[in-house]
Amino acid sequence: MSPRYMKGTEYERALFLYENGRLEEALKKADSIPKESADYKYARRLITDINSAYTMISRRHADLADDLEKAGIYGVAIEEYRLALRYNPSNALAKGKIGSLTEALDENRGADNKRVVRDRKRKDERDEPEYQANLHYMKGKMYYETKEWGRAVEELSDVLKLVPVYMNTEELLVKAKKERDRAVERLIKSGISYFQSEEMEFAIREWDSALDLDPGNKTAADYRSRAEAIMERLKNIREKQEKRPL
Repeated sequence: MSPRYMKGTEYERALFLYENGRLEEALKKADSIPKESADYKYARRLITDINSAYTMISRRHADLADDLEKAGIYGVAIEEYRLALRYNPSNALAKGKIGSLTEALDENRGADNKRVVRDRKRKDERDEPEYQANLHYMKGKMYYETKEWGRAVEELSDVLKLVPVYMNTEELLVKAKKERDRAVERLIKSGISYFQSEEMEFAIREWDSALDLDPGNKTAADYRSRAEAIMERLKNIREKQEKRPL
C-alpha cells in the first residue's frame, strides 16, 4: 500500500481501497469501524456507496445474461446470472433465471433428433467470427463500464483477434489499457514502498494484484521474484540460527 494507506485511519484506508477499485477489501475495512469511532458515520456512507456499486455491477451482469439468453446461449447466460448474484445475493431475477435456464438446458439434452439437428445448425452460426466477436464485445464493454480494466482489455483484445475492425472496440481497448496501466503503476509503486520498508509479504501482495491486472508485466514479476528470494534467504538464516546450540 501507499504511504497514504499506511499512515491513514481505518476509514481513510477503506476509502483508499475503494478509490483503487478494491471494493471487497474496502467493504470489510469500513464495516470493521466501531460506532464509537469519529469516522463511523463516514464509514456507513462509504458502505452505502460500495453496495450501490455492487448493485450496478450485478445489474450489468444480469443485462448481459439477458442478451445471451435471448441469443439462446443458455450456458454462458447462467454464468453471468451467477456473477450477478455474487455481487447482489438478493437479485431475485437472477436466482429465478438460473433455475429456469438450467431446466431449459436439461430439456435440450433430451430433445429429439430434429431438435438436435436444429441446435447443431445454431451452433454452427455461433462459431462464426462475427458472432463470437459480438459476445466478447458485450463482455468487454460491460467490464469497461464497471472499471474492471484487466478483464476489459482481455475481452476487447479477443474481439480484434476475431474481427480486426469491429464497432468502437479499438477505441475502448486503448482507453482500457491506459486505465489498466495506471492502476498497475500505482500497485507497483505501492509494492516498492513496502519493499523498501522490508515488508515483503505486503509488497508481494501488491505485485500480485498488478499481475492480476496485467499478467505479462515484467516489472511486477521481477520485483516479486526478488522479494521472494529475499524472504527465502531470511527464512534460511532464521532456521540456521534456531539450530545453533545455546
